[in-house]
Amino acid sequence: MNKKISNNIRLLVFSLLPIFVGPILIHFGALKEKYLITALGVIICVIAIILIFISIFGIINELFKK
Repeated sequence: MNKKISNNIRLLVFSLLPIFVGPILIHFGALKEKYLITALGVIICVIAIILIFISIFGIINELFKK
């Protein structure tokens, strides 16, 4: 397997952590009415989405490279 593909797969696996942590922080922030925790959860969710897109597009680009 190509090194770039394996790095992108590793990045995709590392994006699993913010996928689960972000919604938990949003939920706890909403329960306790702490807007800082809620905002931090939203930022972590956006980071997770960015990591997913970067890794998927990297994998696709490496697979369909001529």
